[in-house]
Amino acid sequence: MILILSENGDLSTTQVIQWLDFLKKKWIRINVGDDVDFELIGDDVKFLTNKHNFKLSEIQSIWFRRGFFSFKFKFSSKISVIDDFLKTEFKKIIEYIYYKLSEKKCINNIETYDVNKLVITSIAKDFNLNTPKDLLFTNPNVFEIVDDKKYITKSISGLGMFSFEDFTIYNYTRFINKEKNTIKSAFPSLIQDYIEKKYELRIFYLNEDFYSMAIFSQQDKTTSVDFRNYNRDIPNRTVPFILPDYIKMKLIQFTKKININCGSIDMIVTPQNEYVFLEINPVGQFGMTSYPCNYNLEKKIANYL
Repeated sequence: MILILSENGDLSTTQVIQWLDFLKKKWIRINVGDDVDFELIGDDVKFLTNKHNFKLSEIQSIWFRRGFFSFKFKFSSKISVIDDFLKTEFKKIIEYIYYKLSEKKCINNIETYDVNKLVITSIAKDFNLNTPKDLLFTNPNVFEIVDDKKYITKSISGLGMFSFEDFTIYNYTRFINKEKNTIKSAFPSLIQDYIEKKYELRIFYLNEDFYSMAIFSQQDKTTSVDFRNYNRDIPNRTVPFILPDYIKMKLIQFTKKININCGSIDMIVTPQNEYVFLEINPVGQFGMTSYPCNYNLEKKIANYL
């Protein structure tokens, strides 16, 4: 049986499940927020949901897509010191359950569900991957601008959208204004050198296999800084792309180090044909690569599971 931890509304999960049904593979999907309880039965664990009851021993593989178990602590002695102890014990049991799950055949794991972009780019440098230089500031005036250089700023977390009741704010990569700032203090901000690009690469990575797509975003001023700022009237041209072997080897070594065997990788190819690593997202969407390039990634994930 295949266990999928996801979230409501994730289309990619649904499309992989359609292939699992076609391949006649048994699966269970649990979304974030689903009520899940468990019983400990010796060396096994029984999971209890509104729809399914199943044992850890029945699970053959697991896909940590975009979710986790929402276990609830239901015990109370009404004595705070004792309750603190019980919560600590409960936490250790949950850690053990995830450890036992990680011994199965997995796509990623609970520890790499969310990665720190600053840490990731720092590790990437250890494998001789070119990366932008990350600069962090709380005082904008400390940052000295070189006249002939361009700089960009982007979110540290990678969050790109904030939805309100009547409108949505998109948090895209932006150029830095070179005018002197009078603000003496600001929330910590990330600044990078702007890297001129020949084209961008979106790469889907699965267990040492690469499915790459070139995005010709530089040819449109709307998308030249950040291709996510889509021009829906004239979409960027996208084509399948083959990575050089030496880049593949670096990325394989890098992903093993950070314990990620699946994810969406963003890179830039410069006019000088240099490859620059930007980030890896273990829970990134991959339909934008699968369909234009006819990679059928949903089927490949289903086969892997």
